[in-house]
Amino acid sequence: MASRERKVVVVGAGLAGLGAATDLARDGLSVTVLEREARPGGRAACEREQGFALEALPPLVSGADRVLLAWIAGIGAGDDALPLRPVVTGQVARGRVSLVEPRGILDVARIPGVRPREALRLVRLSRLLGRYGARLDPERPENAAPLDDRSLADFARLYFGASVLDWWMGPELCADTLVEADEASRALYLRRTRARARARPGLPRAPLADVAEAAAARLRVLPRSEVRVVEEAACGLRVVANVDGRERIFDAHAVVLATPAPEAARLAPAILTVAEREALAGVAYAPAVTLAVALRRPLGPHPELVRFPHAEGSPLETVLLEPGAGGSRAPDGRGLATLRATAAWSASAAGLPDDTVEKELALAFEGIRPGLRSAALFARVLRLERALPRFGVGQYRTIARLEGLWAELRASGRRVYLAGDYLVDPSWAGALASGQRVARAVRADLA
Repeated sequence: MASRERKVVVVGAGLAGLGAATDLARDGLSVTVLEREARPGGRAACEREQGFALEALPPLVSGADRVLLAWIAGIGAGDDALPLRPVVTGQVARGRVSLVEPRGILDVARIPGVRPREALRLVRLSRLLGRYGARLDPERPENAAPLDDRSLADFARLYFGASVLDWWMGPELCADTLVEADEASRALYLRRTRARARARPGLPRAPLADVAEAAAARLRVLPRSEVRVVEEAACGLRVVANVDGRERIFDAHAVVLATPAPEAARLAPAILTVAEREALAGVAYAPAVTLAVALRRPLGPHPELVRFPHAEGSPLETVLLEPGAGGSRAPDGRGLATLRATAAWSASAAGLPDDTVEKELALAFEGIRPGLRSAALFARVLRLERALPRFGVGQYRTIARLEGLWAELRASGRRVYLAGDYLVDPSWAGALASGQRVARAVRADLA
């Protein structure tokens, strides 16, 4: 690498990798993105059939995800994907769906299952959010480490009561993250609650896979590139990859591993420290099993998210209903239902055939809202082994330890960086934020 041009290799073209690569390329660095799959997007990838885009993880975001929305607009995808389509939220209680959009304590008290006296104790929540404000900086997740000492379940039962946990806090967090309230860090709940500030969920008007394609079109992305190892070399770093069946070597001044945690540990075993490898090995992921049903007619006039509290005993976590619209996930006049199972049910269904999964999930929803099967054109079962990282108690303390260690390693000259939603927040916005944070570090180190 005799040239003075600064070369960066990004491994992984999910939102974390694309976010890092976009910012680094904009700053004038020579960036190559290596993606194992045929298309970019990572978990945002979708299957397309008869004009429908079928996604294992619905691309729910909100108006509070301003950085993500600005990035979508900045890569030229705003005309197709924005503005967001507002989504109304319903919740199942005793087999019936009720509208749930709490904007205050009295609204929470009206949620079926919530005891009004316990809802009134939510006045404590705003006080706690104010007290912990400095610990809940959305750009510095490590600041939340001192709050990472108990689960959401323990926290909610202590301060607010079991009914608030079971019928509001738990369903609200689990619907987005696939983490169980008994294991989720209270720091995760507090960070998300403060950041979203009652923002209504919304859907991009185009699949996130299209957004990823738009970002990749501005970059040098090599699909079907399976990285074998990242190693040190006399000239800096070397990435050995199988690209379309041929071995290729990429020399780089810096490498960004924007992959799931276990994959990052596998790719650079001789470079990562023992402490890093142990931390990465400790990151657990929730699986996802989703039934996507293409509908000959929509089941409602507006996009709707239906949440299933775990107290209902349903295999379903959420159902997203969408009427078709031009450029969206379903054609005009059609509809799409995305039925996502709970993480526990998804894990137990790993060995079940698709037709069994389809039957059980469809029946679970038909019992709540009939008409799904009669309106179905076709259905597909989608599976993700590593859907979202589980932010259990201790994850933010792990992040804080890693950030401290990485500051020392960067000062000593190491130029391998890690990015992913497991380092910020189990969400699309969290993945992007991690990639952009790494880009700032690489830019500072290579300046």
